[in-house]
Amino acid sequence: QKDTHSHAASFSRKVFSIMARRSMRLVEFGKPFQLMKEEVPTAPKGGAVVKTEFAGVCHSDLHSADGDGLFPNLVPLQTVLGHEIAGTVHAIDPSCGQFKVGDKVAVYFHGGCGDCGRCKVGETTACLKDVKHWTGINEDGGFSDYVIVGDVSVMVKVPDTVAMDTACLLPCSGLTAYNAVCTIVPTVQDFAKYTADCAVLLVGAGGLGLWGVQFCKQLLPAGVRVISADVDNEKLAAAKDAGCDEAIVWGKNVDEKSAVAAAQQACGSLGAVVAAIDFVNLPATFQRVEKIMAPGGMHVVVGLMADNDSAAVPLMGFTLNRHHTSGVLMGSLLQLKDLMALMAQGKVKPPPISHHPLEKAYDVIQDLKAGKVKGRAVIKL
Repeated sequence: QKDTHSHAASFSRKVFSIMARRSMRLVEFGKPFQLMKEEVPTAPKGGAVVKTEFAGVCHSDLHSADGDGLFPNLVPLQTVLGHEIAGTVHAIDPSCGQFKVGDKVAVYFHGGCGDCGRCKVGETTACLKDVKHWTGINEDGGFSDYVIVGDVSVMVKVPDTVAMDTACLLPCSGLTAYNAVCTIVPTVQDFAKYTADCAVLLVGAGGLGLWGVQFCKQLLPAGVRVISADVDNEKLAAAKDAGCDEAIVWGKNVDEKSAVAAAQQACGSLGAVVAAIDFVNLPATFQRVEKIMAPGGMHVVVGLMADNDSAAVPLMGFTLNRHHTSGVLMGSLLQLKDLMALMAQGKVKPPPISHHPLEKAYDVIQDLKAGKVKGRAVIKL
């Protein structure tokens, strides 16, 4: 009898070991994650469980892990971070007929209330009730073997022609860059009607900047020059490889006058950019872009590096030059589906991607904080 109970207990432990999920939980802000073994969750009503294959590491994870001012009071301790998620449907509410077990999906992490007019058309980042079901930020995310998706409508099928380590990047970094370029398209198209000498400026040649270069080439009128600016020569070389026409160094040893002059020279006959996307968005870069912007130009800000810093812009000049400014936070669910279709065509290549084990998730975040990550880093499960 004792041997039977012992054998049963041993078998139970082996089954749990096979079916358990590993989760890297945030137990203290600014401290390494804690690896926990947990039971595999079940699919909620209207939702699914996704077996994670890849989870991207994003600057937002850095802010969440440190508990700083980007998401004040939004990230609870004991949360599993990681909001860039791609994997396979492991379990699903049977009433959700549009997906089935085994489907490869990417997860749009920015859920809202699901009921307001904005949410019903997939614009959950602008939820009118300000509800935030943010997978990997205030709800458990992708630094785990399995992820609960509360609403299957936020899952997007991944075509066979899109690699899963690329697919995980699309709902955040890829989508943000895509939306940013979409935002400048009307302005650039308008300028292109009247001059063949148009240039756009992308500030920052990291992962988002490399996406941005390629999306510019796909979405903007033919012949529009793409200029990349960064402090890092290696990143600028990657931007050139991605297709940018001019690369300018904005390092610490470059004074303001020289930096502005170099950008203006790269712009051609207009001597100014018709649109700019700032993937860094520090006071210095914001103010510098304003000096380079053509009258009527569009200035899109994306980066989250500034924290609570402020930028000073001469209001008279801003008005007289008819500058437009727009902030971009990710993009809509419909845009993600459009982006997935674009990626399936094979015309856009992902930034360089490095793979890392789950147990190294916190270390990768620290490398990202130190500026050591080239392109994008992903956790492979």
